[in-house]
Amino acid sequence: MNKNLIATALTVGLFASPAMAQDEWSLSLDGYVGVTTDYRDRGLSLSDRDFAAVVSVGAFFDNGFYAGVDAGTVDTANGGDARLELFAGYSLDTGGYVYDFSVEVDSIHGDSSQYYPEFKASISRDFGLAFTRAGVAYAPGGRWVNPNNQSFYSFADLEIPVPNMPSLTIIGHVGRDFRSDIENLWDWSVGLSAFVGDAELSVTYDKSSFDGRIGSGRVIVGARMYF
Repeated sequence: MNKNLIATALTVGLFASPAMAQDEWSLSLDGYVGVTTDYRDRGLSLSDRDFAAVVSVGAFFDNGFYAGVDAGTVDTANGGDARLELFAGYSLDTGGYVYDFSVEVDSIHGDSSQYYPEFKASISRDFGLAFTRAGVAYAPGGRWVNPNNQSFYSFADLEIPVPNMPSLTIIGHVGRDFRSDIENLWDWSVGLSAFVGDAELSVTYDKSSFDGRIGSGRVIVGARMYF
C-alpha cells in the first residue's frame, strides 16, 4: 500500500505536464530532520505530549510542481507509533501572491494502518514586514482524531521578522476544524523561531479547544536541521 501511494505522489509531481520544456523540470531536493518536545497536529498531540522525531523530504520543480513525504514518531490512543504523510501539489507564484494546491494522504501506522486523504488550497504573500498565509483543507474520510467524520479546516498563519534581528521571527497560527456529526474545534499557537545557519530553533505555545489531555495548552520546544 505504501509503495503504491509513493508511486502515485511521484507520478503526479513528475508527469502532470509532460508537454513542458525539459529545462523547466530542473528540481531541488529539500527537507529537514528534527526533534520536538510534543508532536502536534492542528493543536492536538500526536505523541501523547512526549518527545518525537520528525523528518521531511521533498522534490520541488522550477515549474511549480512538487512531491514528497513527511514522517514522525507518534503515540496515539489507538496504538499508532508512526505517522506518514505523502503529498503532491502545484504552487503558482504570480510575483505578488503565491497560490498553492495539493493532495495529501495522511496515515497512522502501528497495531493497524489508517489512511486519510485530504485536499488543500492556500494563498500567501510576503509583504516584507510580514508573511501571511490563509487556506482551507478538506478530508472526506475524516482524520486520525475523527475518523469517518468529514473535516473542513480553515487556517491563517502570520510571520513577523523581529526588527534588527533578521534571524528571529514571531510566528502565529489560528485554525478552525468544522467536523460533521461531532464538535467543531479551534486551535491556535504563538511563538518565536530562530535560525542559526541551517538549523531552526523554535519555542511556541500551542492549544486546542479539544476537551482532553492531548489538546490542552503547552509550551513546545523544537529543533530542525534543514538540507
